[in-house]
Amino acid sequence: MRDHYNLLMYYDGSPESRSALLRVTRLGYALTATVHILSVVDIGSAVGSSLGYLSDVACLQIEGTIKQTLDEALDHLRESGTVARGYVAAGNVVDSMARYAEILNADLLVLGHRNRRGLARWWDQPSKHAELVKRAAGRAVITVPLD
Repeated sequence: MRDHYNLLMYYDGSPESRSALLRVTRLGYALTATVHILSVVDIGSAVGSSLGYLSDVACLQIEGTIKQTLDEALDHLRESGTVARGYVAAGNVVDSMARYAEILNADLLVLGHRNRRGLARWWDQPSKHAELVKRAAGRAVITVPLD
């Protein structure tokens, strides 16, 4: 068994990511691993929802919200005695997770899983976790459903 593990988790404050945070907290503590939390500002979605115009005020508000969300996860981990580090990335979740997994040499990638419903099931895009498995370069990917 190795001496140290790096776990990378995507956290957005959703119920699914909170469920994943509880699991990764226990796992990080049991393995005495460093848990790296990544929050991603999805610029494409933000620009799309603002009809192509994103003001400075809106950017600052998005940045503040994402940092607050990240701090929530880091506080939870540190209160449990787990070594934790946090990062904010801009882009899409899969690209950011793959990039940070490489940079941090992460052994395990964790993200919450939401079952698609209605039209989302028919939409042509693969799920985040399916895309991440393809790009994980031999790393384990764990998806945690809502408890």
